[in-house]
Amino acid sequence: MMASVNEDRPLPHRPSELDRLRDTLRSRGPDAGETWIDAAGRIALMHRRLSVIDLAGARQPIASPDGRFHLVYNGEIYNYRELRDELESNGSAFRTRGDTEVLLAAFMQWGESCVDHLNGIFAFAVWDAEERRVFAARDHCGVKPLCYGIWNGTLYLASEAKAIIADPRVERRVDPEALDLYFHHSYVPAPWAIWKGMRKLEAAHRIEFDLGPDATHELPAAERYWQVPFGRVEESHSDRAQLLDELDATLRTAVKRQTVSDVPLGAFLSGGTDSSLIVSYLSEISSEPVSTFSVGFEEKKYNELPYARAVADRYSTDHHELVMGMNDLEMVSRLVEPFDEPFCDPAGLPMLMVSALAREHVTVALSGDGGDETHAGYRRYLRQRQMAWVDRIPRAVRTQLIGSVAAIRPSWKRRGALEQASRGLVDRYDAVMCTLPWAHRQSLYKSSFAAVLRGREYSRAQPGAPGWWRELAEQLPAGASILDRLQGLDLAAYLPEQLMTKTDRASMGVSLEVRVPFLDLDAIALAARIPPAMRVDGGTTKALLRELLSRRMGPGFANRKKHGFQVPMTKWFRGLSRGRLEEILVPEGIEPWMDRDRVRALLLDSKRGLEFAWPFAMFGAWQKKYQATL
Repeated sequence: MMASVNEDRPLPHRPSELDRLRDTLRSRGPDAGETWIDAAGRIALMHRRLSVIDLAGARQPIASPDGRFHLVYNGEIYNYRELRDELESNGSAFRTRGDTEVLLAAFMQWGESCVDHLNGIFAFAVWDAEERRVFAARDHCGVKPLCYGIWNGTLYLASEAKAIIADPRVERRVDPEALDLYFHHSYVPAPWAIWKGMRKLEAAHRIEFDLGPDATHELPAAERYWQVPFGRVEESHSDRAQLLDELDATLRTAVKRQTVSDVPLGAFLSGGTDSSLIVSYLSEISSEPVSTFSVGFEEKKYNELPYARAVADRYSTDHHELVMGMNDLEMVSRLVEPFDEPFCDPAGLPMLMVSALAREHVTVALSGDGGDETHAGYRRYLRQRQMAWVDRIPRAVRTQLIGSVAAIRPSWKRRGALEQASRGLVDRYDAVMCTLPWAHRQSLYKSSFAAVLRGREYSRAQPGAPGWWRELAEQLPAGASILDRLQGLDLAAYLPEQLMTKTDRASMGVSLEVRVPFLDLDAIALAARIPPAMRVDGGTTKALLRELLSRRMGPGFANRKKHGFQVPMTKWFRGLSRGRLEEILVPEGIEPWMDRDRVRALLLDSKRGLEFAWPFAMFGAWQKKYQATL
């Protein structure tokens, strides 16, 4: 969407220019592309369509019957049939069978509160010609993206930044704070965007732009419309068996709700608890063999394909798999196109490849994303709970204790762990989740790592939890358990900003829609009601979910130790020649930003440099493509 902020000033774009900007997002919608411009030439709505429901209808942009409202939208509203029935009972009439018209009718019925009625993955914008306002919103867990900004009196909104910066009227200047956040976390978290002047709408947020006579060129503040429920609900008092039955029914309903499609549908299958459960429900629901897709590695330590095959055999799925090896590093350059900001989760590469494999057979795939966050699947939850006793010790005493240990045993290898434990919960969370291994972080971040960036203003003076994490943590109930707080942080920060960014960009980069049953709102609400002791039972993570898998598939499938999706990137790097390694990690063109000699010394000449090389590789590849300036 594009809109002139100045009253009665038309957009300076020709229709052919608007179509060109629209078509930068062709991979998100390869089936159709349409542009609507209002009579005054002030508003332009562009849309690329991936046809999934109501293939012949549901075209976008879509207008209300009276022409007052126009909507563009990306995603799926899972409960659109229920909403349609409710809206029809209130007098709405529908011409199409899909969810797009239902979403527009919901906005006409409830206004900005329409998001309170939606269960799905979405990013949408509505132009109100009467009020001269643009309303936009992003889904609860940030599965679908939305970015925006104002340049030269024009408001831009788009699913991806590339559709905005393709306009030569928009300056390609990098936001130094966003760049710093990228090197801290391996991604640029919303509301920041890598481009100066641009913002990304945060998950569970809505925003309204006034384009009337009093419009300004200042971006308005976004508003949160939904809070992560962990720590906000009373613990379930049902007994374990009853809660297990409820979990079973809720997940089955979530999967069934997300199978609505007029095109072929399948599922990603890792062989872990989450994807295995989804495939089990999908196999029960489907009248045909389910198409499943897996990715593995030549290195046995990282390869989970045997587990995926066992599940595929159990349900007689139409199974497809691929095996990655060191030669697939040549695919690095392909990651820049779908990830149009620097993004350095190595799992983006196998995600892109398995999505391409799935797209050869289906248009929609169900994923197990969100299971670890909603059901406490990470081992770090155990470690943080074990450290909880430290929080009871006054900070002054902790500091004195660390100083005493340092004086007695300055080279003690566990000193780093003690220092980490002495920090508050949010600082510990930051230490675990930051780009660099915690043990190397203090020395490297203050010296070699930070100094690589040209100009001290582009680096944090010292490591620490960023403000946006602190703000998210402060929104969690003070009396919530440590497990509730950690899961709440993951659902509000790590899930939308890293995991969903990886999944959405990689899959949509090959025109595949991915749906996430564990992030169904009913499924999240139930997970938040499960007592912490049933989520993590002793040393067992995701305890109740594993019990459900054991009930459905047998203990052999449920008792496997969590592997985690790891990519043998460092091992692959070590197998390359020095010349090829330097070409990938220290590419030409980074000189305006970094000192190549420092980068080379840090990554190639230090003993463990390759462990944290990926952020530089991806930034270099991104800069080579976009030629950004300071």
